[in-house]
Amino acid sequence: MLKSIKILNFKSIDEEIELSFEPAVKKELNEYYLTENNLLKLALIYGPNASGKTNIIKAIDFVRSFIFSPPKDKEEKINITPFKFKDSIEKNSKFVLEFIEDNMFLMYEIELNSEKVVKELLKYKNLNLKKPRFALIFERDENIVWGNKIKITKSQEEILKLNTLPNMSLFSGYLRVNVEIKEIEQAIKFFKRILPPIFPNTELLGFVLKKLEDGEVSKDEIIKILKNADFAIDDFSIEEKEIEEDFAKFLKQLGKEEWNDLKKIEIWFNHFKKYKLEFKDESRGTQRFYQLAAILALLAKNSYIIPIDEIENSLHPDLLKFFILIFLSNSKNSQVIITTHIRELLLEKEILRKDAIWFCEKKENGSTDLFSLSDFGSEIRDNSSIYNYYKYGKIGAVPNIKTFLGLFDEKK
Repeated sequence: MLKSIKILNFKSIDEEIELSFEPAVKKELNEYYLTENNLLKLALIYGPNASGKTNIIKAIDFVRSFIFSPPKDKEEKINITPFKFKDSIEKNSKFVLEFIEDNMFLMYEIELNSEKVVKELLKYKNLNLKKPRFALIFERDENIVWGNKIKITKSQEEILKLNTLPNMSLFSGYLRVNVEIKEIEQAIKFFKRILPPIFPNTELLGFVLKKLEDGEVSKDEIIKILKNADFAIDDFSIEEKEIEEDFAKFLKQLGKEEWNDLKKIEIWFNHFKKYKLEFKDESRGTQRFYQLAAILALLAKNSYIIPIDEIENSLHPDLLKFFILIFLSNSKNSQVIITTHIRELLLEKEILRKDAIWFCEKKENGSTDLFSLSDFGSEIRDNSSIYNYYKYGKIGAVPNIKTFLGLFDEKK
């Protein structure tokens, strides 16, 4: 489970910001909000457009994809963008993640630029011990130094060094070789729990189909969620159809072997036990919530971390509340990072806790600031309206909208 992530010099993020899942308030809906490791399940991020909410999500995804989809050769550039709105641009970006996996507390730090990894560090604490202390797993700059508690032979060290290119993570090099180090396996297990982010235009049909086929999600679970969301859907079916003959000929001419058995997938929804509508004919909200329902079922039964950007896209505010309630009530060890503009959620004081609510704000130089509602402490009383505080700009993180008068008047 993710404890925190620190981000420095990445896209709109200039100075270091930190998103933390460590509880900052006591006994406030703990039964619903805390994982078995006493970390928060939910981070709900508000803020105006262009304040950097999406870039926090992209930072998490960058670390994940940099490990599992590294550059193919030493000449390939690392696809990273530093903060650019200043005269002297800092070259290096930095990410620090703290997380817990199988009773092991790990801290991973990576500093890099478009050319190479400048520094990489992995440390751990064994939480089974009475007084756990950090021990080094590896530290890398020009060379790789291994901790004295790590079981690795000289030949394994050499093969890892040869397979870890300057423009890739040591994790990426590790995944290329037949070497097994328990502590690194734990870290990789955690990073595999981070799912690719869901953006407003993300298409999840293939992902949902795979999870249904693998048995990680069941059709009954999705139907239960859709029924309770008032979509009047009793059932759905997934049908394979042959693709049209002309299109099949076109694909054959391209000579792509992997397309030889391409099938057309159709999803049909049953309404009122007798009417059928194809997925493409359903409303945008139905299409999106069908996909999110599968995500909810996945999160409830497993331990995943998933960022969702502008979750309200095509959804009624009540469905967003419903999503959060299902997640908090049924998941045990999953975490969700959500960005949203739906202020009405802040009226739901009985289901939200202060340390799960975050705000992104754009500084004067265009960079991103991030802070939690819990940072205000007693300034915001328990009986205060968080909605009004935010709506009227007392918290910050709202657009600084100027006059709307006379914008199109001709100059005299």
